[in-house]
Amino acid sequence: MTGRSIKTIPLKQVANVQQLLQNDQAREQLASVAASHMQPARMMRLMANAVRTTPKIAECDPMSLLGGLMTCAGLGLEPNTILGHAYLIPFKNRKKGITEVQLILGYKGLIDLARRSGHITSISSHVHYSDDELWEYEEGTEARLRHIPGPQEGEKRHAYAIAKFVDGGHAYVVMPWPKVMSIRNGSQGWQTAVKYGSTARSPWGTHEDEMAKKTAIRALSKYLPLSIEFRDALSVDGTQADFAAFAMDPSQVPDGAGETIDGSADEVPADGEKAPETEKATVKDKQDGTPKETAPEPEQTSAPTKDQTDPAQGLADRIVSDLALCADADEVDATFGLWGDQIAQLPETLKATINTAAEEARARGEAA
Repeated sequence: MTGRSIKTIPLKQVANVQQLLQNDQAREQLASVAASHMQPARMMRLMANAVRTTPKIAECDPMSLLGGLMTCAGLGLEPNTILGHAYLIPFKNRKKGITEVQLILGYKGLIDLARRSGHITSISSHVHYSDDELWEYEEGTEARLRHIPGPQEGEKRHAYAIAKFVDGGHAYVVMPWPKVMSIRNGSQGWQTAVKYGSTARSPWGTHEDEMAKKTAIRALSKYLPLSIEFRDALSVDGTQADFAAFAMDPSQVPDGAGETIDGSADEVPADGEKAPETEKATVKDKQDGTPKETAPEPEQTSAPTKDQTDPAQGLADRIVSDLALCADADEVDATFGLWGDQIAQLPETLKATINTAAEEARARGEAA
């Protein structure tokens, strides 16, 4: 089959991932659901790079991979990059006898999605170690949370997440480490890893702190006014969603809620933990500073974001958001490497905003 015919064959006749990444109709399907700042050609290139670093992706059902890419494009998250927003990983489905794609969100991806509601100015998550320089945590009428990290070589004591709102208030969740481990042990991903003797390769085995941070953010999310993308992302994170059906018919939104996975993951990360039902968030009122426990916020439909009304501004906001998550100069350089083509096409005023955010990120890294 010639290169030209691979590009033009009907999507249903695509035989493998290599053909998929060259197929014109596959790119059209991506474009039909992608957020305004997402470029189908770029996502195909990213996935081609991912195949080189994780060869087993090439063994996936091509329609499952396309559906996973379309889901990421709709959420506005680039998968399998150094930014760690999302991961598409191969997963052996023993019931079907094929390898499918599973979508795993990184904690940085959840942070990015949470910010899009327009009600949150910042959100972060951390792990408290026994050798940290300062840890002050108290609930009640004098609720407070202060943390100064140390060498982080001691025992892990807590995972926590905190969000600041545009009106000046904030909310946080603190989870004792035994609670974090309890959630890990009850998660679908961990139980699968235990079943097949692959705990050392599971995300909890290789990236325990990151998984703990993600668990805390999921717990906090019940108390936040969230973007639609955030809620959609949680519905497919770590589940056996039918991405192949979504690839063929974008009107069939993938949803893996309630399904169990009978198989094994070939690559990490993978996780399917659910947010705990009993965690409480503490919110401080802007006016009097009085802490109070709040019930979960009702689901809200967010107002149109800049990303929806001005593609250039939305793209710039996304890049600035990525830079805000960078911990050092290397991550700043990696971010510019990912977004270089798009930045070159932005107006000078937006480029200046991005450069300022980059300088601030570099300065934070030098001060750390």
